[in-house]
Amino acid sequence: MRMRRRHLPLAAVLGAAVAALPAIAASETTPTISAHNEGSYSYYHSWTPSTATIGAGGVVRFSNPYSETYHGLKFTAGPGGAKPSCTGIPQAATEPTGAFHWEGECTFNTPGTYMFVCTVHAEMTGTITVNPNGTTTTTTTTTTTTPTTTGATPPPPSSEESPLAGAASQALVLTKSQRGGTVRGTLDISHAGAGGRLEIDLLAQSASLAKTKRHAPVRVGRLVRSSLPAGKLSFSVRLNAGARRAIKRHRRLALTVKVMLTPAAGKSLTVARTVVERA
Repeated sequence: MRMRRRHLPLAAVLGAAVAALPAIAASETTPTISAHNEGSYSYYHSWTPSTATIGAGGVVRFSNPYSETYHGLKFTAGPGGAKPSCTGIPQAATEPTGAFHWEGECTFNTPGTYMFVCTVHAEMTGTITVNPNGTTTTTTTTTTTTPTTTGATPPPPSSEESPLAGAASQALVLTKSQRGGTVRGTLDISHAGAGGRLEIDLLAQSASLAKTKRHAPVRVGRLVRSSLPAGKLSFSVRLNAGARRAIKRHRRLALTVKVMLTPAAGKSLTVARTVVERA
């Protein structure tokens, strides 16, 4: 009888440890998919990893760890049109979409395949597979910047294939402090970029434009050019009336200048810079 009583506390401890294992395993198997930017000035965007496999009712975390690049998330396909239930994911009804430095999660109840994309960078795609049986969550473990799954961003092109002539830090000339309600700069287009398309968006925080606590990006200027010639290209983008009023009111307005070059053949190249427009 004494031997039996001596082992009772040990059995209780082991039972408690076994009961805690499912909760620990669940927290360890929740996959996280993060936005990834490659390069200091020239960004090649992707999701890392770009795929995950979970059980029905499972959760996937998504994040944008960057404070200088907008990223968003939307689901473009699901089983029978089903979509996950998400919290903390920035979305918007109009372009540009996305936000700086966010983290959210989505719950997938319906088994099947879900496809998602960044709302700012169309090349950022990924897939979530929801298995009907089991709740074990798995995810890809690749840590390289060259995804191998279908729809993932390929490796950056070589310098000969870049639509910019040389490094982006030299090919894009943009004064950090400007005046007059117009953002001006120059681009050096390479022969690979000739014939391509140029899109320039001026983005400001909504809180800077009106009395609101929201900090979502708002497009306050846009320029689009097609059939680009090779060589030096000057551009000027006029701010809209709301942004000009904000400058008059605050004497300054911080802007993100997003330059996207899409060559006739090859992947788009995005360069993001900050500019302060002063009264």
